[in-house]
Amino acid sequence: MSSPITKHCNEEVNIDPLSRRETKAEMTTPKFELFGATYMFVETFSATVISPLPITDQVWVKTDTEDEIQIPAFGIAFRKSHKMCKYELRQYRVDGSFSVFKDALIVNATTGEYEVNLDRKTVIIPAFLTVLFPNTSMAFYYRAMPVPNFFSTIFILLCCIAVVSFFVLPWGFKSGYVFDEHKYMWLTYFASRLGSFTCIKWIKRRSRMFDNSLRRIIKSIKF
Repeated sequence: MSSPITKHCNEEVNIDPLSRRETKAEMTTPKFELFGATYMFVETFSATVISPLPITDQVWVKTDTEDEIQIPAFGIAFRKSHKMCKYELRQYRVDGSFSVFKDALIVNATTGEYEVNLDRKTVIIPAFLTVLFPNTSMAFYYRAMPVPNFFSTIFILLCCIAVVSFFVLPWGFKSGYVFDEHKYMWLTYFASRLGSFTCIKWIKRRSRMFDNSLRRIIKSIKF
């Protein structure tokens, strides 16, 4: 199955050559597409490591403006004189506006090691029985990943149907239980549960594809 990636030609942002700080802040990578959305990494920070603190996962760095600050290492191995760069991820809309994900990519420009630092969303089936099966009833995906509107609508609807039918089922035992009188409620419950689990499986698969595709894009970019 082909990867849903389309790379664009390099698109450099207009930069004032007289301002070194603006040049560093607007250094960009080529635009690329994932799942129908257009993205671009923009460098927002670069500095030279002057003292790594591996025990606390922190590093002392000297910025291009000669400031010395202590910042997280994001789990990346840094040594003295290594160069650290941070990139924000911009997700473009059809009208040209974009959403910004700060510190989405941390790079050790000396060794090529990097860390994707995107926040994730959680999707979970809201029923107490599913806590016994967390691997199948819960999913996590990057907030930057495009998710069709119909997914949220269908998933919420299925979960609501499942919860309502689950709490209605005990009424069948009130005056003696007869399965034939309640079989449609049982069928509704199991069908909605199956549908919600299918949604979880779909979003997990989509998340893996997005993550793998994003990492292939990152590896192909010359930072």
